[in-house]
Amino acid sequence: MMPEIIYLQLIAFLWGLVQGLTGFGVMLVALPLMAFFIDIKTAIALIVLFGMVINLILIVQLSDHFETRKWLPMLMASFPGIPLGVYIHKSTSQRPLEIIVGIVLIATTANTWLGIRPKHSLGRIWALATGFCAGILAGSIGTSGPPVVIYTSLQPWSKSEIKATLVAFFMLNGLGVVVFYLFNGFFTCTILEIFVWCALPLLLGVAAGSCLYGRINDETYRNAVIWLLGILGLLMLLKW
Repeated sequence: MMPEIIYLQLIAFLWGLVQGLTGFGVMLVALPLMAFFIDIKTAIALIVLFGMVINLILIVQLSDHFETRKWLPMLMASFPGIPLGVYIHKSTSQRPLEIIVGIVLIATTANTWLGIRPKHSLGRIWALATGFCAGILAGSIGTSGPPVVIYTSLQPWSKSEIKATLVAFFMLNGLGVVVFYLFNGFFTCTILEIFVWCALPLLLGVAAGSCLYGRINDETYRNAVIWLLGILGLLMLLKW
């Protein structure tokens, strides 16, 4: 297990670095990378725990930019979707989950490549639909990212408003996922042991990414993450 732990620590550091810089997306990068070394269901549970740690840090850093009306409708709509996602997680074998991950990765990438943008701000119905879909994904594959990232990127908001909205949603939505995972016994001793081994590299990565935020062109890193999402999505779909 030790060689795998070293790889997982490197992944945790990379995840913390880029997530601390951009505020989104890296959960989808970390999941397929971890799935090459450990079972995907174990990786999903780790992703949930790591996401809580990162968002706890970022939510303090971005506290001046939070606006409840931007994330509360999505959050409320996400909770009914989480039990459905958890049911999918419990009743589905490993390969279908890998296919789902690959599809959502490619879908997120394709949306960015095509540059699809509405002429006006998206209304409340879109916020509710986004939240429900995000809840399903959060409960089933451990990440609610794609629908929320797409929704916020289509809004005429500043970078700080987008990042703060993403962090607030992921933090509170992730808390709901943690509760459901606890009640369903997904956090095993093995998962907690890996979490302890990877916690320090994760925190160091977040610290490094936060220092870089504002000094390095954030848009360049976002584009790099999107390209990586597409490549990893294809790898997950083609994995035997």
